[in-house]
Amino acid sequence: MKNKKQKQIEKLDTIVGATTTLEGLIKTEGSMRVEGKVQGEIHCSGDLTVGADGIVEANVSGRNIIVAGILKGDINSSGTVTIESKGNLQGNINMKSIIIEEGGFFEGQSSMSNQQDNKTNDKLVLEKAAE
Repeated sequence: MKNKKQKQIEKLDTIVGATTTLEGLIKTEGSMRVEGKVQGEIHCSGDLTVGADGIVEANVSGRNIIVAGILKGDINSSGTVTIESKGNLQGNINMKSIIIEEGGFFEGQSSMSNQQDNKTNDKLVLEKAAE
């Protein structure tokens, strides 16, 4: 029987290793884990995890964002943003929900959005525009 951590690792499509530095725009349809350094922009359709030794200096978007290392940049999450006990997040967040563990650091502004409400509002705007 596989444990939860093994299942999570199997779902990862992209891993940036501890000795790797990437610069530029990164797009992935799956999930991504950063243990090294990334500068630029990340668009991740799945979950994005910044590992304990990871450093991300980028604006990021994804489903669930987990920060155990350092993330400097703005976040747009369709799910939950989690800042773990040693995580450091400096930037603005737009998300559905947030979890900040004791010891986790957050500096910036946050706004919570309900994706269902946004879809309903978008539909109403389109209907009014069509009238």
